[in-house]
Amino acid sequence: MFAASSSLDLASILLDLAIILVVAKLAAELAERVGIPAVVGEIVAGILIGPSVISLVSDSDSLFLLAEIGVILLLLQVGMEMDLAELRKVGRASVTVALIGAAVPMSLGYLAGLGLGESSNTALFIGATLTATSVGITARVFADLRALSTTESRIVLGAAVADDVLGLIILAVVTRLVEQGSVDATTVARTMGGALLFLVIAGALAVLVVPRILNFIARESRSAGTVSTIAIGATFFFATVAMESKLAPIIGAFVAGLALSRTTNHDRIARDIGSVASVFVPVFFVSIGINTDVGAMAKWHVIGLALLLSIIAVFGKM
Repeated sequence: MFAASSSLDLASILLDLAIILVVAKLAAELAERVGIPAVVGEIVAGILIGPSVISLVSDSDSLFLLAEIGVILLLLQVGMEMDLAELRKVGRASVTVALIGAAVPMSLGYLAGLGLGESSNTALFIGATLTATSVGITARVFADLRALSTTESRIVLGAAVADDVLGLIILAVVTRLVEQGSVDATTVARTMGGALLFLVIAGALAVLVVPRILNFIARESRSAGTVSTIAIGATFFFATVAMESKLAPIIGAFVAGLALSRTTNHDRIARDIGSVASVFVPVFFVSIGINTDVGAMAKWHVIGLALLLSIIAVFGKM
């Protein structure tokens, strides 16, 4: 135990965390006062304190772990705010948005890559990168705007979750095409099957099993915080199973949130988790800025390419 702990510079980790939390909250406050989402301020703050500018904080395994916990808790909160019946109503619209929002940007990105003189393989990867939708940032912006309960947010978040599954399949197909020159139906079926199997089984557990278990624990427990702690543990379990199914852990966290939204102790759990999330969630968005290499982007050809792909991505998604 001592040997394991001695390999970590605990003082450095704690100092980095102190800097990140203070700077994140100051940036969020400033962003809110000028009328932009707090998440934008936190990402910019990460760029400023990261290696690209003043280098107060650097990327590390410990920062990555704290950031991942943050985004998992964020999607857990988002899932808890969703009404499963209402989400089911916009299911068809979400899938339609996801399909169009993946197909159009990918096609345009592929054509843009070819137009820029890139090889077909490179153009495929360019197109594949434009299919992704950041569930974390999407959810945080809606949360900052206090719009999670709107029909539009449900459609967009449902589409973002579907995009994660589609992006997984597209990436598997593109990688196989580039590496082997062809793709077989087995690869696609295995990838899609694993993702769908997780969604079906996890969804059934979220609806039928988890709420009953947590309601029982809430009735029988005597120790303060037991049900909320078990809820977070269940979230990490769902996130782990999602990763084993080759999905992002945040998809598992979102499904766990849907399960918790159906418990009789929803408000109590949400309050407890909110206290923990307020510490970890900003770490995730600040870490995005810390990991951004501004120097590598500060070249005219890179800026031009980024601007072109950004226009294609926004137009395709819209």
